[in-house]
Amino acid sequence: MQQERNSSPPNLSVAVVTCGSYEAEIVRTAVRRAVDSIGGMAAFVSKGEKILLKPNLLVPRHPDDAITTHPEVVRAVIRLVKAAGGIPVVGDSPAGRSTERILRHLAEKTGMAEICRDEDVPFVLFTEGRDVAFPDGRVAKSFNLTTALDDVDGIISLAKLKTHSFTRFTGGVKNLFGLVHGLKKAEYHMRMKNAESFSEMLVDLAEYVRPRLTLMDAVVGMDGDGPSAGRPKHIGMILASSNVHAIDVAALEVVCENPENVPTTRVAIRRGLLPSEGSSGVKMLWDRSWNLRVNDFKMPPKVRMFGPIPRILGSFAAEGFTRKPIFISQACTRCGSCVEVCPAEALSSDGKISIDRGACIRCYCCQEICQQKAVVLRRMPLRSWGRSIGAMLARSLPGQRVSNP
Repeated sequence: MQQERNSSPPNLSVAVVTCGSYEAEIVRTAVRRAVDSIGGMAAFVSKGEKILLKPNLLVPRHPDDAITTHPEVVRAVIRLVKAAGGIPVVGDSPAGRSTERILRHLAEKTGMAEICRDEDVPFVLFTEGRDVAFPDGRVAKSFNLTTALDDVDGIISLAKLKTHSFTRFTGGVKNLFGLVHGLKKAEYHMRMKNAESFSEMLVDLAEYVRPRLTLMDAVVGMDGDGPSAGRPKHIGMILASSNVHAIDVAALEVVCENPENVPTTRVAIRRGLLPSEGSSGVKMLWDRSWNLRVNDFKMPPKVRMFGPIPRILGSFAAEGFTRKPIFISQACTRCGSCVEVCPAEALSSDGKISIDRGACIRCYCCQEICQQKAVVLRRMPLRSWGRSIGAMLARSLPGQRVSNP
């Protein structure tokens, strides 16, 4: 896939249209209206081009759970790409391993396999990855991405409007992380252990990939402790934009959240990829007579920043105020998915899941992948601070080893 670079001013227009349900004709009408508002599919796809449609397929769950991009949204975009003369293919990888068996199961459970069969479109298996260089990256100078990108001319990202316990929001920019191959995703969590540095990497990835079009499924989104353990939330909208950063700002405007409170959009503003005035600098194409804002959308708690204080004190502060994963034994099925994806190797299983609190980096990958909602995020009670902070202090001293707190 050739990366297109130009120095022209970014197009910050975002189409926002109402879409009250996932009934097929209603979705097709809304998607077409959104895309037509920003130039039509022919502005993004040329005849004969192979285009990867990249939905959010985090885990193998039914579309009604509002974790994944709804298949009717994907179907609508498939038909628009075909009508423009393009050749669509569909693909994504989940939070864990990306074997052929896992990916085929993912496609079936999320409804993507059925849609692809109906529309005679391949579901591409992201089973292999390769390193690609990105010298312009601020924190990531290379990425290990799916080799499926080698066989396509461009990408259309089909995101889902959801919260995210680590980055607070997962929309257009975060959706592109699914292009990172398999368990390589865990390596990025280990290298960028806080939400700010991880978001810097996500913005680098978005600038490398540069999807031609981003369309967001906000018919039913998710609030609370997303991206998988939150609450399905009816929003009733479809968004579309050629600018992956602008669409995230527009989505945050819809749910009444300041873009500066979300690290991916904050980073984009700081880099000059978005106007400093945030949402007021993004041109939202919508009917002003509609009430297109959701006032009761629940965002996750803000990531606490402690400023230029000594590193060890900052670690103590984070230990006290940052939410930590708690495992609910009654709900846990001991499937081991959380152990497999944990980038810090802080989890182990011996009849039950155990966590090394001193090793945990609070990336919340365990909560993200758990299909039983057996992982909840809570601040530790005061009586537990001493043990956790004591373990951290012991780990910071040369030659000291400690048992799990």
